[in-house]
Amino acid sequence: MNRYTFSEITVGAKEAFTREITQEMEDQFRKISGDENPLHQDDGFAQEIGRGKFPGHVAFGMLTASLYSTLAGVYLPGRYSLIHSFEELSFLKPVFAGDILTVTGEVFEKEEALGLIRIKAVIRNQENKMVSRAKMKVLVMK
Repeated sequence: MNRYTFSEITVGAKEAFTREITQEMEDQFRKISGDENPLHQDDGFAQEIGRGKFPGHVAFGMLTASLYSTLAGVYLPGRYSLIHSFEELSFLKPVFAGDILTVTGEVFEKEEALGLIRIKAVIRNQENKMVSRAKMKVLVMK
């Protein structure tokens, strides 16, 4: 876990990590969220509704987006983070169990008076296709 303080963070600072989406993660997310939509668990339904474009059920978008929390809470800034808000959050392509996602974040602005950083973040799959993007405000508590 990184421990960047506000004074140590510069505009242009970047961090990245990789995570595989597993069936177990999907099952745990379903249990936590209560989302029982068949798109997220029934391969046949997902293939039908996706008109044959989906190889199986689609991972929860918010499971994918939860990796933005990992970005801030573990990597940038890490220990001293408190996510303030998301200015943008977009899901661009579906994610499936077995996909290997790379999350990259870059600080594009610092607000000294608030001790706040603004981060542009993207998530790409193993084919380097962008599956999500976000802009987030993160308070740096030290």
